[in-house]
Parts: sequence; structure tokens; C-alpha cells
Amino acid sequence: MSSKIQTTPIDPEVMSTKSVDTIQPGIRKGVYLSSMIAAVGGFLCGFDTGATSGVLTMIPFQERFFTEENLQYLQGLLLAFFLMTAALSAFFSGYFCDRFSRKYSIMGATVLFCIGNVFLVIGHNFGLLLAGRLVGGLGAGLMTNGIPLYHSEIAPPDIRGRLISFFTLMSTFGQVVGYFVTFGTSYLVTDWSWRAPYLLQCLVCFFFGIAMLFMPYSPRWLVDKGRLEEALVALTSLRGTDQVQHEFEEIKDEIEFERSLGKRTYAELFAPTNRNRFFSAAFVAIATSFTGVVAIWYYAPQIFLTAGLSDVSSSIAATGGTGILSFVCAAISLQWVIDTWGRKKLFLSGSIIMAISMFIVGAMFEVYTLVDVETGDVILQNTNARNTIIAFLYIFAGTYAFTWGIATYVYPAEVFNMRTRAKGLGLVYGLNWAFSIMISYCVPLFLASSVSGVYFFFGACQVVAMVGLWFLPETAGKTLEEMEYVFGAK
Repeated sequence: MSSKIQTTPIDPEVMSTKSVDTIQPGIRKGVYLSSMIAAVGGFLCGFDTGATSGVLTMIPFQERFFTEENLQYLQGLLLAFFLMTAALSAFFSGYFCDRFSRKYSIMGATVLFCIGNVFLVIGHNFGLLLAGRLVGGLGAGLMTNGIPLYHSEIAPPDIRGRLISFFTLMSTFGQVVGYFVTFGTSYLVTDWSWRAPYLLQCLVCFFFGIAMLFMPYSPRWLVDKGRLEEALVALTSLRGTDQVQHEFEEIKDEIEFERSLGKRTYAELFAPTNRNRFFSAAFVAIATSFTGVVAIWYYAPQIFLTAGLSDVSSSIAATGGTGILSFVCAAISLQWVIDTWGRKKLFLSGSIIMAISMFIVGAMFEVYTLVDVETGDVILQNTNARNTIIAFLYIFAGTYAFTWGIATYVYPAEVFNMRTRAKGLGLVYGLNWAFSIMISYCVPLFLASSVSGVYFFFGACQVVAMVGLWFLPETAGKTLEEMEYVFGAK
């Protein structure tokens, strides 16, 4: 904000009403089109998760890269390497998003993703496979920061939650496609059973990168770089109306004030005016890792096999069913819930239902599973227990998509000011990836030693998360500039 605004405080409620009322809805084709195209990056991340979870269960893949003795260890390593570089990339993504723009950072992430998948397609040994996952992880980490950041900065406040949620919706859709592509290729008896899904992902990367060339820059990033005329043109195009002067001036005043404070550093995130935002966003990111959804995404086919499904293809198909349900739930939440219920209610209601689901699944495995003494295989013969496990895994997946899956990318993306947004999101999403490393690496080892313990653990984590959620400020319906008041910075 300018010095005039600084010396004449504006009441937050008046400011909120004025800001929303003066943003003319117009047709908004520009902002919806830009958001949907950018969200294709979410499809790539989701497809990778869905395809990889299916590929890990394929016999040709396992026979080429694993032995019976190292199967669980190397599977965990393969996932952990991807998440490790994703975490590193996310931690440093703030620099790239600020330096090269949100738009070009997304395009750069797409190139990395494509290169990583080329390594997977041509991979003939475990070393090439790891190289592909390492490079692909760099792209995924940069993309998961760049896209919500881009969405948050081009969106008007009344539909910001919906537009940021496009990333989650497309990620869920990508998982569904990944599950069913691998379901189809699982019937192949050659290496193309696992190469083909990654080749398809390369093609999507190519066309997505081309499409992003034609998308506008973030108006806030353009203002921050002093390119005011371009920013006004971009904002006008995104809003579908030329009545954007008030919003443009509000953005410009806030960013000019932030620039007057001098050089930006990561230390600012922990200053008294910012640390409440950072810790709130970091709590959401870390708590998301401990919902257990990473285990469901990557290990669902194996979990369904443990629950009693007969073969790999059936387990992948059942996993695809969770993806379809998740997509429908995410679409409903995006369209009617995220901007009306608010973020906090979604988090709390989701935690309650997911905790109950995990406790019930854990109880079924604890009571009804038997271990074959000779082979060590887990056997669950009770049909009712198997159906209960499958039902509550579906409930868990649908609930996550409806609540946390939507809100977890919205909340962190909207709480920071322009000065700290890119760096703050980089650290927050980096924490999410880092804790996901631990979860994805430990789950197969956990499952090997205790069939039920992992579900009780994730259920308990949800109970703990509910306590922290009570302290989160609500952000729905506020402009990005009003977050100063929401978090008590002014």
C-alpha cells in the first residue's frame, strides 16, 4: 500500500465489501481459460501418481527391476527419490517463480517432467529408472508451487478458491486416467505394459508446454516487475471487462509499498507480521502429508490385494474406482462448496470422517487377517470384512478429495502477501513433499511388519490435526491484499 493508505487505515469490512463490489464479473472467459489450461499441470502430477501406483504392481516391471528380497525396499526408494527432488525443487521454486515469472516456471517444470519420463520410457536398468524419477521430481516440485501461485494471483476473490482448486481437480482426474491406462496396459506381457503410460505422459507434457506459451503473465508479477501497462492489459483480459482500474490500483499500491521495504529474504517469513501466515500454511501442508492419502495413492493396488482381491488388474481397477469417486467429489466441492463453506469447515469435517475411516479399516485388518506361516502372505478370507475395508477406503478417498484435497492447495496459496508469496509457498510445499518422502518410504515397511498399525496411525494423526485446525483463520471471500488484516499484520 502507499503511504497515504498506511496513515489512513481502512476498515477491513468496508475494504472487503468495496473490493468485491468493484470487481465486475464480466464474462471472465480469460481467467477461466487460463486457469483451466494451467491446471493441466495438475493432470500431469496426478497421472504420474496413478500410473506409478499401477506400474509398481506389474509383473514385467517387478521381474525386470526387483527381486523378492529387495522388492519393498526398492519400491520405497523409487518413490522416495521422486519425492526427495520434488521437495528440493519446491523449496527453491520461489526464486524461479519470482525471477522468471510464474508462467515460465510452469513451462520449465513441464520440460523437466518430460525429460524425466523419457528416461523412464527408455530405461533398461534400475539406474535409468532412478534418474527419470529424480528429474521428474524436480518438475513436480516446481509445478506444484507455480500453478497454485499463478491461479491465486490471476483470480478474483469471489471465485479464487474455485480457480485454485482446478489444480486439485485435474490432479484427481489425472490419477483416474493413470489408473485406467495402467489397468489397460497391465494385460500386456512385455515391458510396454509399464513404458506406455510414461510415453503418453511425455506427449501430454509437450502439448501442455506449447499451450502455456499463449497464457498471460500474472498481473501481480508484472506490476512487481514494473511492467504496469502489460499488467493492466493482462488484468483486463483476465476479467473480461475494462472496469478494472480500482482492482489494478489496489494491487499496485500494495506491491509498491512492499517493494519500498527493500530486498526480499526468506527471513521475512518469520517476521512478526508474517510468521502467523507461514505457520498456518505450513501446518496445513504437513497435516496433509499425515492424512494417509499418500499411502492410498501409491499403494492402493497393493492394499486391495491384501484385502483379498484376486489379481493385479482387479486391484488396479478397484483403485481406479477410488479415483473416479475422488474426481466427482472434488468437482462438487469446487463448484458449490469451497467458496461458500470456507476452508476451515472443509478441513474439520474431512478430518473427522477420514479418522473414522482409518480406524475402521485398521480394525478390520487387525481382527480378520491371518498370516500364512510358510509364505508370510497376509490372508483375509472374511467377505464382510473385505467389503468393509474397500467401502471405507472409498469413503476415505472421496472425503479427502471433497475436503482436504481441495482446500490444501487453496489455503497456503492465498495467505501470503506478494512480497513473500513465492518463497513462502516454496517452503510450505517443500515441507509437504519432505514429509511425503517419509510417509511413502515407511509405509511399505510399516505394512510388512503390521497390517493394521499404519491405519491406526493415520487415524490418530487426523485427531491431532483437528486440534490445530481450530486456530486457523478463515480466508474465504477476502482479497489477497486483505490477508494483512485477516492475519493481524495491520
